[in-house]
Amino acid sequence: MKGLFIINPSSGKQINQGKAIQTITELLRDGVIEEATVFYTRAKDDAKNRTIKASKEDYDFVVAVGGDGTVNEVVAGLYTTGSKMPMAIMPSGTTNDFATSVGIVPTVVGLYYLIKDFNVVPTDIGCFNEKDYFLNVAAGGILSEVAHNVSIESKTMLGKTAYITSGMKTIAEKGFKTTRLLFEIDGVKEEIDVYFFILANSKSVGGFSKICADAKINDGYMDLCIIKSLDILNAVPIFTSILDGSHKNNKNVEYRQVRDVKISAIDENTVFHLDCDGEYAGELPMHVEVLKEGVNLLLPTESRKTKNIVAQQDETKIQIRD
Repeated sequence: MKGLFIINPSSGKQINQGKAIQTITELLRDGVIEEATVFYTRAKDDAKNRTIKASKEDYDFVVAVGGDGTVNEVVAGLYTTGSKMPMAIMPSGTTNDFATSVGIVPTVVGLYYLIKDFNVVPTDIGCFNEKDYFLNVAAGGILSEVAHNVSIESKTMLGKTAYITSGMKTIAEKGFKTTRLLFEIDGVKEEIDVYFFILANSKSVGGFSKICADAKINDGYMDLCIIKSLDILNAVPIFTSILDGSHKNNKNVEYRQVRDVKISAIDENTVFHLDCDGEYAGELPMHVEVLKEGVNLLLPTESRKTKNIVAQQDETKIQIRD
């Protein structure tokens, strides 16, 4: 087999990039693969463009070594070309939400067996505003502002602490003001007062491992979690319940599974920031539709997390190799 390893040298946990190189050495030594190409990104869309080029070449798989943004670009490159080439993930970002959800661990052994076992799982992705794609999450509101206020330097030095610090600062500045939004969910319209919302393919977003606790990566749905009115009295109970996944029962939370959702502001002068797989994605309006089994992923074979997030179907796994 021949593999392409796309590495983002600016990702938060740079030690994991070294682990990826060590894995390549061991895969070649053991004869698991015959050839490996390493490509380092330097700017936005480098990972996407290199993946598009790779889809026309004779690679058997591609590995994204980086954070959620790098993974997002590789996914976009695969889908836009219609490539069925399997993709592996070596997480080296700050939160690595999707990788954490499916049981991918950032170790040499973990990546080695992802490739050796070659367990291919067709996985849903989201189409964002008819032109972009995401694997894990599209979000709007204060969480998006928190993510965008954290510099790359802070992410690298402080990790999750940088997000917590930014979150406390943003909440102190913005308070608990909600925004009236119009949701059109699978053709049904409804107005909701919103503090923030998350539309996710996996259970984990922003380090919260159960915020979309019912999510499955191949069920043809995204899980929509809306935090509605929030104040200083109910903020702590809501965020505490998010930690154990019981927030769906809170009266200030809407939780639904959707195939197609359009979100817009009632007041056209409203500024409501959006985030797509950890990257700034502009402002409302937003339209997301689920693309069933839009990409093929290499996932761990024995991980309990993988089994919990993959919907059981007659044929979920396929083998694509020589």
